Amino acid sequence: MKKIISIIILIIILFLAFQFFHNKKENYPETKVYISNNLIIYDGDLTPEANEMVKKLYNKNIIGLGLNCPGGEINLGMDLGEWVYNNSLDIYIKNYAFSSAANYVFPAGKNIFLYKNSMVGWHGGATQKNSNLSDIILEKIFMRNYIKKAKIREKKYFEKIHIKQEITTYGQKSQFQKFEKDYVGWTYSLNMMKYFGIKNIILVDNIWNPPMEFHGKKIFSIDSLDSCD
Repeated sequence: MKKIISIIILIIILFLAFQFFHNKKENYPETKVYISNNLIIYDGDLTPEANEMVKKLYNKNIIGLGLNCPGGEINLGMDLGEWVYNNSLDIYIKNYAFSSAANYVFPAGKNIFLYKNSMVGWHGGATQKNSNLSDIILEKIFMRNYIKKAKIREKKYFEKIHIKQEITTYGQKSQFQKFEKDYVGWTYSLNMMKYFGIKNIILVDNIWNPPMEFHGKKIFSIDSLDSCD
């Protein structure tokens, strides 16, 4: 009987593992990294290869990093963000920066340039609290050490770049739970970004009117500390 129970538990765990990694995977095009107008353009998911290509392409004529990035693994975001910060590079968001790109790379810029329709979106970080049962179980079983190390590194990272760590999870506060089901993440107003420590934003078009969606999925805006719109 114990053997049967063990087999059933194993099957459940394997099913949850499949669901977890299947749901996290997005089918984005292969990442491209190249130079355009003295910018290194990072177009696609965060990957180890793309991060290394950024470093290889860097030269004294490079003025910044242009992001068109849906995100990626937490440590890859911090790796790239730390490199940007250490080299005092500017960040340009022509299209979008989401997830780990918004968490770690976006705020690391010496100056941050936003265009009229630039989209910057957050949806969690190393310290987030999952409400999905399968995510909770999988993280407890398979990712405990990974998350523990990521939390420690994330805290040190934000202390280094002088940004409040809660920028990655503020949109998961109780007053925003009504958005949890139908929205993929959130964005912040310029004033809220200043609250978190991002004070070096330059509006290229003298206006910023970001779209309230990311790849066809809705995001909500947090405009003030007591915002719930």
